[in-house]
Amino acid sequence: MLQCSQISIHQASEFLQIGINSIKNMRHNYEELVESAKNMCLKWGIQFQNENKRKMYSKKLFGEVDGDRRLQDIIEEKCYVSVFLPLVDTALFQLEDRFKGLKIVSNTFNFLLPPNIIKLNEAEIVKSCYDFIQFYKTDVTSDLTSQVLSLKEFIKNTDMKTIKELCLYLIENDLSSLYSEVVTSCIIFLSLPVTVATPERSFSKLKLIKNYLRN
Repeated sequence: MLQCSQISIHQASEFLQIGINSIKNMRHNYEELVESAKNMCLKWGIQFQNENKRKMYSKKLFGEVDGDRRLQDIIEEKCYVSVFLPLVDTALFQLEDRFKGLKIVSNTFNFLLPPNIIKLNEAEIVKSCYDFIQFYKTDVTSDLTSQVLSLKEFIKNTDMKTIKELCLYLIENDLSSLYSEVVTSCIIFLSLPVTVATPERSFSKLKLIKNYLRN
C-alpha cells in the first residue's frame, strides 16, 4: 500500500479521478448495488425483508395510469431518490470542489512530464512554459522555455515517466547546470505537499484556547 509521502501530485490527481469515475459509475448502477447488498445480507444471515408480510398496494387516484404499484416499490424508489442520489451527488461535489486546487497544480506541471515534453509541439511547450513562468516568476526565468525545447530532443529515446525520474536523470548525468531552470522547476514540484494539515492544526490550537470548561 502506497504511503502519502510516496505519492506525487500527478498520481494523487489520477487516483482522485479514478475514485470520482467509480462513484459516477456506482450512481448509474443502483440495482447492482442493491443486489450486492442483499447477497451480503444473505451471506451474513441478516434479514433485509419480511417475506411473510402481506403485499400492500398504493391508493389508486382518479385519472392515475400506474395504479398497480406496490407500496414497497414506492418505498424503495423514495430511498433511491431521497437518500442514495443526494448522498452520491454530495460526495461527488465535495471531491471535485475540495480538490480543485490539486487539479490546477497538477495541470500546471503537466508539461514537465517526460512523455509530455516529447509529445507536445513547440507552440504548446512555449505556452505552458510562459504560464508556468508567470506563476513562479520569482523562482524561474524565461530561459526555461529554451531549456525545455532543447531537452525534448535529448530525452526522446528514454523511457522516463515522472518528473522525479527526470530530475534524477539530469542530476546524475551532470546536466543540472545546463538545465538549471528545469531542475529548479522539478524541485518546486517535488517539494509541494500532496496534502496539508493546516485546518487540523488550527482546530488543535483552538482547543487550547477555548476548551470544554470555558464553553
